Amino acid sequence: MKITTSRFGEITIAEEDIIRMTEPLLGFPDLKQYVLRDHSDDTPFKWLQSLDDTTLAFVVLDPVLFKPDYAVRLSRSDVEDLQLESEESAQVYTIVVVPQDPKKMTANLQAPLVLNTRNNIAKQVVLNDPQYPIKYPVFGE
Repeated sequence: MKITTSRFGEITIAEEDIIRMTEPLLGFPDLKQYVLRDHSDDTPFKWLQSLDDTTLAFVVLDPVLFKPDYAVRLSRSDVEDLQLESEESAQVYTIVVVPQDPKKMTANLQAPLVLNTRNNIAKQVVLNDPQYPIKYPVFGE
């Protein structure tokens, strides 16, 4: 499949690389298909590019890189939705907001994206844990 994006121009996506959301991301009810793209070889940031709205892409990051004790506890329903068979198949990302001053970058620890790497099914999980804020400073406070 070929799509033209506002950020990356024309890109080719293999069917097996398409990420399908079990439920849309919060605030984006019509968007259920994405592809994950590396930002560059020398950075851990990635882009979650929407295939349903090619003008939309989110910056995402593995939260363990900036908060090593971060842990997502999935409900039985989440595990079933994601069709997870093992913990090793789950990759967690947080959506990152990059303001004009990148040192003030924040990540949403309250609603991470969990991806089953074996089948590319993903779900945004809302955690009910006060230690994980919506705007967690990536570079410390």
